[in-house]
Amino acid sequence: MEEDSSIPTSFWLATAFAVSACGSAVILSLQRVYDHKTRQRLEEAGPDLSPLHFDNERDLTVPYADNDRTTRITFETAVLLLFAIYDLYSTVQSLSDERSSLGIYTVMGTAFSLATWLYAFALAVTSQRHRLPNDWGFALNCHLCAVYFVGLIVAIYQFYALTQRTQDSVTWSEGVPRLVGLLLTMDMLYVTSTAERGPPFLDENGRTVIHVNVSSVFSFLFFTWLRPLIKVAYTKQQLTDDDLPSLPPIYRGYNLFYMFGFSRGRRLLYRIFHANRTAIIIQIITAFVSSLFYYVPAFFINQLLLLIQEMGAGGHQETGLRDGLLIVLGLGTSMIVLSVIVGQLWYWAASSVQVRIKAMLNIEIYRKTLRRRDTGVSAGDDQNKIQDGSKTNKNSDHSDNDGDKKKGDDEDEEDVSSTGQIVNLMSTDSNRISEFSTWWFTIFAAPTELVIGIYFLYQLLGLSCFLGLSVMVIALPINHFNAKLFASTQDKLMDARDKRVSLMNEVLQGIRQIKFFASEKGWEKRIIESRNTELHHLRTTYICESLFTLIWQGSPLLVTILSFWSFTMLEGKELTAAIAFTSIVVFDELRFALNALPETFIELLQALISVRRIQLYLDQDEIEPASAVDLTKDVRIAFNNATVSWTSKSPSIEEQNSTVSSSSDETALESNAFMIKDINVHFPNDRLSLICGSTGSGKTLLMLSLLGETVVLKGSIDCPRTPICEDVSADFAIQQSIPEEDWILDHALAYVSQTAWLQNASIRDNILFGLPYVAKRYEATLTACALDKDLSILEDGDMTEIGEKGITLSGGQKARVALARAAYSRAKNVLMDDVLSAVDAHTAKHLYDKCLLGPLMKGRTRILITHHVKLCLNGTAYLVHVSGGRTDIAGTPAELRQSGSLATIMDEEHEDQEEPIEDEIPTEPTTDTTASTSTSEPTAAETSQKKPRALIEEEARFTGKVKMRLYKMYWAMVGSYFFWFVFIAAVFGARALDIAEIWWVKVWTQASNSSSVHSMTLQKQQPFGYLPVFLSSSPSGFHALEGEESGARGVKFYLGIYILITGSNIFIGTLRFVLIYFGGLRASRKLYEGLLQRVFRAPLRFFDTTPVGRILNRFSKDFETIDSNIPSDMLNFLITALEVLSIVVVITFVLPIFFFPIVIIVVLSLAVGAMFVSTSRELKRMDSVSRSPLFSHFSETIVGVATIRAFGVSRQFMQEMLKRVDTNARPYYYVWSLNRWVSTQFSILGAIISIVVGMIILSSLDHLDASAAGFCLSFVLSFSNYMFWGIRRYTSLEMSFNGVERVVEFMEMDQEAATITDVRPPSSWPSEGRIEVNDLEVRYAPDLDPVLRGLSFSVKSREKIGVVGRTGSGKSTLALSFFRFVEATRGSIVIDDLDIKHIGTEDLRGSLTIIPQDPTLFSGTLRSNMDPFEQFSDDDIFRALKRVHLLPSDENSFDTDELEAVNANVFRDLETSVSEGGKNFSQGQRQLLCLARALLRRSCLVLMDEATASVDFQTDKAIQKTIATEFAESTILCIAHRLHTVIEYDRILVLDQGQIVEFESPLELIRNPDTVFYKMCKNSGEFDSLLALAKAKHELVDIL
Repeated sequence: MEEDSSIPTSFWLATAFAVSACGSAVILSLQRVYDHKTRQRLEEAGPDLSPLHFDNERDLTVPYADNDRTTRITFETAVLLLFAIYDLYSTVQSLSDERSSLGIYTVMGTAFSLATWLYAFALAVTSQRHRLPNDWGFALNCHLCAVYFVGLIVAIYQFYALTQRTQDSVTWSEGVPRLVGLLLTMDMLYVTSTAERGPPFLDENGRTVIHVNVSSVFSFLFFTWLRPLIKVAYTKQQLTDDDLPSLPPIYRGYNLFYMFGFSRGRRLLYRIFHANRTAIIIQIITAFVSSLFYYVPAFFINQLLLLIQEMGAGGHQETGLRDGLLIVLGLGTSMIVLSVIVGQLWYWAASSVQVRIKAMLNIEIYRKTLRRRDTGVSAGDDQNKIQDGSKTNKNSDHSDNDGDKKKGDDEDEEDVSSTGQIVNLMSTDSNRISEFSTWWFTIFAAPTELVIGIYFLYQLLGLSCFLGLSVMVIALPINHFNAKLFASTQDKLMDARDKRVSLMNEVLQGIRQIKFFASEKGWEKRIIESRNTELHHLRTTYICESLFTLIWQGSPLLVTILSFWSFTMLEGKELTAAIAFTSIVVFDELRFALNALPETFIELLQALISVRRIQLYLDQDEIEPASAVDLTKDVRIAFNNATVSWTSKSPSIEEQNSTVSSSSDETALESNAFMIKDINVHFPNDRLSLICGSTGSGKTLLMLSLLGETVVLKGSIDCPRTPICEDVSADFAIQQSIPEEDWILDHALAYVSQTAWLQNASIRDNILFGLPYVAKRYEATLTACALDKDLSILEDGDMTEIGEKGITLSGGQKARVALARAAYSRAKNVLMDDVLSAVDAHTAKHLYDKCLLGPLMKGRTRILITHHVKLCLNGTAYLVHVSGGRTDIAGTPAELRQSGSLATIMDEEHEDQEEPIEDEIPTEPTTDTTASTSTSEPTAAETSQKKPRALIEEEARFTGKVKMRLYKMYWAMVGSYFFWFVFIAAVFGARALDIAEIWWVKVWTQASNSSSVHSMTLQKQQPFGYLPVFLSSSPSGFHALEGEESGARGVKFYLGIYILITGSNIFIGTLRFVLIYFGGLRASRKLYEGLLQRVFRAPLRFFDTTPVGRILNRFSKDFETIDSNIPSDMLNFLITALEVLSIVVVITFVLPIFFFPIVIIVVLSLAVGAMFVSTSRELKRMDSVSRSPLFSHFSETIVGVATIRAFGVSRQFMQEMLKRVDTNARPYYYVWSLNRWVSTQFSILGAIISIVVGMIILSSLDHLDASAAGFCLSFVLSFSNYMFWGIRRYTSLEMSFNGVERVVEFMEMDQEAATITDVRPPSSWPSEGRIEVNDLEVRYAPDLDPVLRGLSFSVKSREKIGVVGRTGSGKSTLALSFFRFVEATRGSIVIDDLDIKHIGTEDLRGSLTIIPQDPTLFSGTLRSNMDPFEQFSDDDIFRALKRVHLLPSDENSFDTDELEAVNANVFRDLETSVSEGGKNFSQGQRQLLCLARALLRRSCLVLMDEATASVDFQTDKAIQKTIATEFAESTILCIAHRLHTVIEYDRILVLDQGQIVEFESPLELIRNPDTVFYKMCKNSGEFDSLLALAKAKHELVDIL
């Protein structure tokens, strides 16, 4: 009756069955309530309640039907319900015959089963009314599947119990229902688990959606919905974006925009949680459940070893094999269940939470960028203020200074203003947050694991486990200290990396300037210094990682040693196989839990820093929202007593009214806030208005204030503006047709910036800018903007790709394309910032007549910033002059003429104002693919021949495996043969010690169990499956070593050897990492220096045809991978591969019979691995390639955000961003999902291996003991895990080596001619400046026509030559030829009797001087820009600044204008900060700084490419005089945009189609009506003035 008193297992199973039904019923009820409330809300609010868009259309080409499923499960459930009724009847009958507690429990269990089957039958009947693909139908199917799963476990147990009955025979009435019930339950589980939800969905674009949303229960749990994609990738070996199905709606940018936007206004962390709360909750639940399951396999191993141990002692003789089989099956099942739970945990963590958070943050950062006020222009001032607080004006806003100081305390809270910093938020910070979101749950999952693990250990080792765990606790402070050091070093490393990448970015942006001045070596040195700082921090990081490895490997081994010592020596207990091997498994699991916690907290801190950085960015000032527009009222564009500034951080306005008393105070005022005060201006509607003023007076500030881009400190501004988009559309499309009469919108705005902003798209796309193509208007726009001829030169015409930053076009062409965009637009109000300065005189006149006053612009309100006042005066209705921080003159030309103010303005312009208009040299049209600093005209001709659309080629994407030669190249950089010998020895030695450690535990436990019957058996015959080397435990073996010693001494002996093995293992294991880390550092240094050198010496054409972002990607992302990933990836793969190989070898040696199963498993594993590797490799490459367009679009937006906002196309750009986010998210999502698929496959294979090995062990107990079994199982249990990580790490290694591939690709590109040759010119060369050009022919590629055709001319010493010609005539190419940026295919250039082709490019370029058109400044200070390599004194620099009139000539005093001005002269302080690209200076000021920089270099030969195009005429004239004086002893070749610039030169060289047509003095040419130069002068409209100047110069010279 004792048995009767216990509760039978069948009752507990029946109870679990009933509980599953109750749980299902509760969840189903909650689902019904939620569904009902949702439907009710939708009905009340209408269909537009939520902006979220979900897929409704399905792919009907995929056959689908749900006809038999419900009938089948209903019938089978009914049969099982009848069996349950029969069971209840039978058990009640038997209970009435003989009452017992067992019988009562049986009746209750049967009743529970009957109730559950009744519930299942109700669900099955209900599902008849909800056939798939109905949502409720699938919900019911899932509930039935869960019930059937539990029912199957019950059925298996019942059938098993029936087969084990020995007391009486089983009747047919008992056996048949059990067997049929088992088969039917299996069938129903199969049907419900494999029933797909319906045919696949199609997204809004008709693209197939991935099947995860329509997958079956089994497919979802085991990720088989990925198989079609894997099959495509494995078959094709190359994937394209078209091969990737669309992601489910909740992953698409459109829905993420709204999901994340619902909680806008709250803190970022809350928003992240709120938008992903469902997935995060699932993450938490699965994390807790998996924490409980991690130790279940260890429990089964413990039970199996105990069973084997007891069987060895003579127990369980009858039921041993049966119990062992159950344990083995339980082990395999637990491994599969654990893999499913962990698979779901990581699917929701990585594929859901991580992918969505990354996309959400990127979208939100982009959305903010469209609204954020650009602080770049004032960034330099802020930096200056921080650098020298003593200069801050006492009256400046104190609270702001305090705030700045506070921010300065935290590096991470620095103001994010530069393009690089903002892009970093998207590339680094959002990535860091999203990556942490995948495993943040460790914070609570690890403690759960610890509690369970410690309890388990306590059951095994008693109090000794706590002594062992104390080692881990003691190791925690060391780990914590190391983690803190690691975190701080990582911060420093990231900071150093940011600075190095930022420096590299600036170098690439200004590569022309660097090459022109031959300063590559100086910049190379600066970059290498920056790189060395980074590598220093990387070295510290590697030391920290080595220490982590020491702790990670050492602490569990020390724990094991101490625990075993305490257990055997202090407690005096026997160390059995079951205790030893189970403890090792548990300790290993605990190692992860303990060590993961500190790492998680460090990563948490890092993620929180990134959260704070993004939060700070999202909290930055935004431009004032556009006020509501009343379309019935007339447009008003006016300033109403307004004071405007770049930043609100400014001194109080009242305090500035007094005259500044000291120069230092004045400088501080200016640096704090440049402003224009008390503006009262009203621009007339439908007319042309001008804004003029000297260079740096604030004209652009005035115009941007109309656009809302600045801060209004006082007063108000009226100007129509389009609100920034607040919503997006799932099916956004550009309007295809607009009636002509509705084209112009009265309240729309267009803007042309001073530095033309163009997209990396075709010329047509840039002009249309999202508007429909209207042929008539489009053609008229091209004509008005003088683009017809330019397009005729290009082979692809207006479909020519412009390239990054408009690199395909010259400065003038870029300006005209930007103008064409405004002219074509629907805007009634057009604001243009100095569009005429970039074009030659003739083109300027054309633009004025045909565009500004032409039919396209007629009737539109036009506001133009210009220095060409005289040219534009006749058509101007209103004129504003900016000077000294005020609009000192404003009114109609007639009013200003009467007051005399107009004469003042005209005096400033003087004669020069005519010049700009005159030069017909369409230098601007020059579009050179080389896009040299100079006009690129000839290049345009060349471009036409070379298929412009291929100018910027699509980035190469490597396919297939990484080539072996790349591995060999990297290995050679890592170290010598001796290095690799030591390294390989350490890797193999560490693995050998791993095996020795487990083997020694086996020997020890065998010795402890010497009374075992099987230890005697081992001396007998050795049957198949047994190896004496490993399993010998005879008295002549280790027992003999003990001799007559006591057991305690024996324990000391085994413990001592164990400590020796583990100690050696810790040392050698750590040594492996130290060796590879420092070898990797060596390789990183060599690779970087090699790439840097190759890029610096790449031809100029390479930079024109390769986007800066693509080059920068090599120096940033790729090198980050090479630095941080390759060493560890390489070592980890090698270790894992060796572990897999050693497990196969060891198990095969111990159990030779296992050889065949393991071969099959390995083959299957490799097949799965091959599919995984080929797919994963392609997806990761796609992720890498799709990231570039995302960042490119983002960077492009940051630069052109003012234009985007002005045109009101923020929604268009937001939609494009969402599209690119989706394109990038697809491969990213599939990469993580693929990891889950391969993980579950390997887990199933691992479970199979465990079952097979367990069965072999059970069948071999006549010659295997528990120690040998534990030895085998300790390896087998980890086999699938090692296989999985081996494949994963191989893929990671290949992906990391993709960075090497990309770097080596650039290292193998063509190079310029040698920098230094055997022919070295004298140090004073050129001393005279004589030039001989003989039969010069230049072509840009061997298959292209020549651009210069047989040029021959000579220039005397100190002669001044003007070079003029139409677009494409070859002026720029000629200039480039002197610097050997393009090599002559025939002929020569001889300077002072030295042929330049014989000398090195460094000697050549270092001896010549060029003053380029495009001003290039680097971030830093004025001094670092003027003298980057500290070659000149401050006095030299100040003198140069005075010569270009950035400082007054009298060095001891301020000029009158400066004293009266609101804003002081920043050029008095060489520590004045320069922001990225010099954005805190005007275009004209940047040009003058570049000119001053050139003046510092004394050279006998100077080439000038009209370097003062953006300078006012008064300054320009003074500068021309300066040049004439400064370079009186130099030979000058000047490519002219303004004919006035060269009319007083000695001779004029006129080029046409690459040939010299005229080369005479200006006077002779202008007097001859048949010359091309004469016609140019006539077309300029200033013929008389030019003739007078030519006569004044040359007739005087002739007389003299």
